[in-house]
Amino acid sequence: MQKVKSFKIGMLGLLIVIGSLASVMYALAYTEKREVIYSNTITIEGGEVMFRAFYLSAPAGLFEVKLSVSEGTIKWTPHSAVMFEDTLGWFPCRIGGGLFGTIQRWVCETDNGIVKWGVDPENVNMVWYLNFYNQDSYEKEVHIEVTKVWEEQNYQELM
Repeated sequence: MQKVKSFKIGMLGLLIVIGSLASVMYALAYTEKREVIYSNTITIEGGEVMFRAFYLSAPAGLFEVKLSVSEGTIKWTPHSAVMFEDTLGWFPCRIGGGLFGTIQRWVCETDNGIVKWGVDPENVNMVWYLNFYNQDSYEKEVHIEVTKVWEEQNYQELM
């Protein structure tokens, strides 16, 4: 009975060591890469909608949008070119009684911070738009920085 218990503890320890080694090998095999692809400061009047475009080239697994707003918050939404260029961010919706209208949806509201946005492989090598809305009555200055992030496999380090 004691030998079986020792064997089980030994096997558990071996599995932990193997799992740790696999994690280390994965960490060595992939390196996160980052590149700032857009940086700008814009002024948005009260009640105004404004957009800015940037090009997201491959490789990219996600992009980060870092915003700093001079006062208050700003509402905004990222759109791929496919979703934005025909609609400028206005999408159909049912108003009621069978009538249809359009609406602009704001996914994010930020004062100062970073939002990460994942992208599929078919949504790279294209223009993306950041659509902003200043819901307040006063002017705001918004500093925008977009960073693309991807993982690169390090074949040389593994051999």
